[in-house]
Parts: sequence; structure tokens; C-alpha cells
Amino acid sequence: SHPNFPGVPAQVKVTEWGVAPAEARCTVFYFGGMPTSAEEPALHSFMTGYADIYREKQIHLVAIDKPGMGGTAFNYNFAMRRDWPRVVSLVADHLGVESYGIMGMSNGGPHVMACLTAEDASTCSRVRAAAMVVGASDVRASGYFSASHPSGIFEGCFNSLPVYLTGPLIAAGVGVSSWLFFALGFWESSVPEALRAAAAKEAARTTLRDAMAGWGTGAALDCQQGLSPLYARPSRDKDGGELSAKTAFSAIDVPVALWYGRQDGTVPLKTAEWLRDTIPRTTEHFIDGTHALYFFNTEAVLDDLVAKLGGESEAKPKPKPKP
Repeated sequence: SHPNFPGVPAQVKVTEWGVAPAEARCTVFYFGGMPTSAEEPALHSFMTGYADIYREKQIHLVAIDKPGMGGTAFNYNFAMRRDWPRVVSLVADHLGVESYGIMGMSNGGPHVMACLTAEDASTCSRVRAAAMVVGASDVRASGYFSASHPSGIFEGCFNSLPVYLTGPLIAAGVGVSSWLFFALGFWESSVPEALRAAAAKEAARTTLRDAMAGWGTGAALDCQQGLSPLYARPSRDKDGGELSAKTAFSAIDVPVALWYGRQDGTVPLKTAEWLRDTIPRTTEHFIDGTHALYFFNTEAVLDDLVAKLGGESEAKPKPKPKP
């Protein structure tokens, strides 16, 4: 924790995967979706068939429990765009990491964008490249919260309610789903064979349990900050205040990989197209796949991000459109 940042949680849980920083080709911070946990990267390895996919790729991966989830304390004053870059920067300081990449999946996408457009630019000045994997972004500007995406409208309205109301409802829903999957044996018939092993099943249980800590208030806070239009950027720049998503995202100056599935019904492809058209240096990977795209394309996503962090195949700035 940091005494000068009241929105930063008093305690933050961090897990490290792969190799030590001194042995790694690069360090990557991973921001999961919802539900997620700092223990989730174990599932990535099970899907690829490696004991540790990040060790195989010589990556130092850092996963952080979000506020109110797992081992990270809940903080009602937490504001994602202001405080998440601070959390990442403080963790990087603690680990002695001088530069790193960031990767966000699903509702980890807003956390990536928070780092790339941080109010205090010094907090994430060490970010060298990013990957958005089926990631949500600014729900209003990207069209996620719009009539053409009904589930986005529902999520936006639901997650605009107080977290102490939505948290228990989310926890109850995940609890029922977990009971159906694990107690009644639906897990084995619903997941790929690579995740049917007892160890993989236990890793999934841990991820869900950590995500629903504190009666789901952490999960609710995460969804509120990432999916509610009330917490999106303003539609226009405010004099002396916050920038619009268009202005803020247009100023991102690191390469960003966009990995999105054509069959994804959760985060529609049009939101990825908006990111492509707004962020100056992007590489698009719009491929056949659903919202579980990362689990089936882990190696490709990691290889691309490592190349960007090493300066290879870096996306070139796109020409500005003519007025």
C-alpha cells in the first residue's frame, strides 16, 4: 500500500509464473477478466500441455488479484483509471522490474487501457507493448454499451447499481454455476479434455473462489469500473479535466496487439475495430474464435507480444485520416 494513494488497496496479492526476471526475455503483467484470480495462469498452462507455458516461453509473468478478490484488500475508494496504474507501478517497483508488457483479457481490457492512458504518465512509463485479448475498452465510445449489443446494455445497467447489491447477486450466480459444474459433474462434459485433470479442475475452483471473495463485492467493483457507462470517459474533453476516450486512446504511443474472435458474442468485433481505428500503433488479429480465444491461441498471443517487447515486427504508426 501507499500512504499518498488512498484508492490503492492496503494489501495486494501477486503471483509470479515462468522464469525469474533476470532470466526472462521479458516481463508481462497479466490482467484477467471476470471471474479471475492471480492463480488463473495455471489454467493457461494446462490448455497448452506445458507444465508452465510461461517458463517454456522464458517469460516472467506477473498476475495481480484485483481489489476485493483473492488476497487483495477491497477498497471502496478504488478508481480503476486512477489507481490501477499505480498498483502496477508499485508492484513493478517491489519486484525490481524496469520495463514490461501488459496483457488484458475480457474485463482485463479496461485495466490495460487504464495503464496506457494513465492520468499520471509516470506510473506506467515503463510499459513497452500491450495485448488486448477479447478485451472490453471504453464501453460508450467503443459501442459496447449500445442498442446493437443488448447484452452490453444489460451489463451496463446492472453494473451501474451499488456494488454491495450486485456483489452478492454475482456471487450467488457464480456459486450456482460452480455447484452445477463441480458437484454434479458438468465440468468434465463441458470443458476441453486438457482441463479435465484433477489439478486443472482444482485451479478452476481456486480461481472462482478467489474471484468471489467478500460476497462478490470485488467482482462487482471490477465490473462496475469496467462495464458501467457511468464510469466511462466523457464523450468530450473537459477543460482542465478528463479526456474523452477518443483523445486519450489516440495518444497511446506503444504497439498494441488486438486479438478478437469473429464468433465472440461477449465482446463484439466492432469494439475491436474502434480500437484499431483509434490507437495509432496496432496490429489486428481478428480470427475465428469465441470469448475463450486466449486459451486456444496462448502461444501465438505470447510470441507476438514478446516480439513487440523485443522490438521485432513492431506495428508502424498508421497515417492520420485526411480531414
